[in-house]
Amino acid sequence: MPKRPVATILAVLSLLAAPLVVFPITTARAANALTAADTDKDGTLDKAEVDAAAGAQFDKLDKDKDGTLDKVEVGKRLSKTDFAAADPDNDKTLTKAEYIAAADKAFAAADADHDGTVDAKELHSKAGLALSKLIK
Repeated sequence: MPKRPVATILAVLSLLAAPLVVFPITTARAANALTAADTDKDGTLDKAEVDAAAGAQFDKLDKDKDGTLDKVEVGKRLSKTDFAAADPDNDKTLTKAEYIAAADKAFAAADADHDGTVDAKELHSKAGLALSKLIK
């Protein structure tokens, strides 16, 4: 029997296992974001909690303390497209207000049931994980 089928099967199995390695990391990020930002400990995040957490995250990311974040400081928290959308004045930096506005946009996308809060289930969605990157 040729060895190629075995190699193909092993390659396919390794591809199927890859999401299992990534999933716990993203799940942990979402759980950590909820725990850290949920100041009233009700198990959900509201807009005020998200704004406070995003503001605090901005301050941590602003390493040079110039009041703005460039693409390097933001890192992988925003894609190039999302960074450009969050930068309406096109100055290649985000102010604290622009960063919080990006978090608010992510919050709105994550709030699937439109109840004004994001719960653990919503935070584990694709939109919720994007939000968790901005606040934790």
